[in-house]
Amino acid sequence: MATLELPSGVTIHYQDRGPRDGRPLVLAHGFGVSLGMWAPQQRELSQDYRLITWDARAHGDSSVPKDPAAYSMPILAADLHGLLEGVDAVDGAVIGGMSFGGMIALQYAVDHPDDTYALILSDPSTRGPEPPRPPGEPMGDVGFDGCREAMRTRPDLTPALPGLHIPTLIIAGEWDEGVLAALPRLADGLPRRRIVRMRQCQHGTSGQRPEAWNEAVLRFQIG
Repeated sequence: MATLELPSGVTIHYQDRGPRDGRPLVLAHGFGVSLGMWAPQQRELSQDYRLITWDARAHGDSSVPKDPAAYSMPILAADLHGLLEGVDAVDGAVIGGMSFGGMIALQYAVDHPDDTYALILSDPSTRGPEPPRPPGEPMGDVGFDGCREAMRTRPDLTPALPGLHIPTLIIAGEWDEGVLAALPRLADGLPRRRIVRMRQCQHGTSGQRPEAWNEAVLRFQIG
């Protein structure tokens, strides 16, 4: 594992596995966890791909900025772009993420479409044009509170979806009612999307059925 200090001063902790000349496959973790959640994916996905997992700011071993203004979905996506620039993995990268990480991945694709070869959204959720929900009670952790606020106030990317002419894989659990309820808004907006519904899964499909999840990703990439 390694760290990279971005021009902003934030230090990002990451893991880089697989062939250096392989296509970068980047996975962003869910809220409140770390790159360790991708342990079930590491061996299989790093055979042919340069697998990069990373800790978002305020997670794992990455920096925790103390300024509440240092947290937004565009800022988190900018962290990822800075990381990939720093490790020479921007070109032709497949950008993926789970839930909170999927929000970062989608923001990245909208902000950097020319640097996104394909998109993997696992257990995704999107915002529409409605106002953000009221903030919840603070958790007492500046980093987690900041990231939760970044999710709550993330931009409505729905108008940008038709312009994403990149292959997109959407993975959702068949029992994940919250994700499934909002799925049509996301799926209908993306011109080149494939949806895989994981049987007997709730939120967190990559951990509940890792072999099936890995297979879905590898089939998507090969196809």
